[in-house]
Amino acid sequence: MIIIYDFDGTLTPYSLPQYEILHRFGYTDEPLRKRLDEETEKDSSLGLYDAYYKCYKDILSENGIPMNKETVSLGADKVKLNNGVIDYFEKFKKSKTGIKHFIITSGIREYVTRTEIAKYVDEIYGVTFKEVDGLYQDIDMLVTDEKKVDIIKEIQRGQKRNEKIIYFGDGITDEYAFEYIHSQGGKNVFIAVDPKSRKVFNELNQKRLIDECFGADFGNDSKLASFVEDLLMDEIMMGGRMPY
Repeated sequence: MIIIYDFDGTLTPYSLPQYEILHRFGYTDEPLRKRLDEETEKDSSLGLYDAYYKCYKDILSENGIPMNKETVSLGADKVKLNNGVIDYFEKFKKSKTGIKHFIITSGIREYVTRTEIAKYVDEIYGVTFKEVDGLYQDIDMLVTDEKKVDIIKEIQRGQKRNEKIIYFGDGITDEYAFEYIHSQGGKNVFIAVDPKSRKVFNELNQKRLIDECFGADFGNDSKLASFVEDLLMDEIMMGGRMPY
C-alpha cells in the first residue's frame, strides 16, 4: 500500500510553510501574503508558486542573506507537527506492514528533509533549486498543483502494479491530486483543521473527490489511524498475507 501526504496543513498545523529565515525579517503569514498579493498585482503573468519563491529570494537578497542549504533549512528541526504524527509513523514502522510513505510538498524539499518526520518516509518530493558554488539559483523543480499528479505517477511507476494508494491533503491545492487518485481507484483523505478548511472540504466533497474527512489527529487511538489500519487489513486479507 502507498500513502502520499501533502505536508503543510496536513502533517503540520500551518497552511503556509513556516520558514524561520523569512520570520527573522518580519514575514510571518499575513505580511508574506500581502507581499505576494503585491507581487502578483505587479506581474499578472506570475503564478502563485512562482510569485511565492520570487518573494522568498528577494527577501533574502534584500537582507544580504545567501540562499543555500543552510539558510533555507533554518528552523526545520523545530517544525510543529499535528497531534500524534510521529506516533502514527512509528507504529507503522515497527509493525513492518510494507506500507510505503511519501510526502509531496510545494515547500522546499531541503527544508522538509531536515524535519523530524523525514526519517519515517520513503521519499520527499518538493521544490528544488539549481545550485552553483553552494548557492541556490533558479528553481529546478517547482511543485505546482498539476505537478503533484506527475509526481504521483512517478511514484506509481516505481511500485508494484495495482498497489492500493491513499492520498492525504488539506486544501484546494490538492484537487488535481484528489482527482487523479480517484481515477486510479485510490482513496482520498481530507484533513480539516478549521472552519476555512471545512468549507474547502465541502466544496471538494460535492465533487465526490473525498472519501473520508478527519481532524488533524493522527494519534494511535484516532479515527484517522483506525481508517488506515482497516484499509491495510483489507489489503492483507485480499492478498492472503499477514502483516509480519
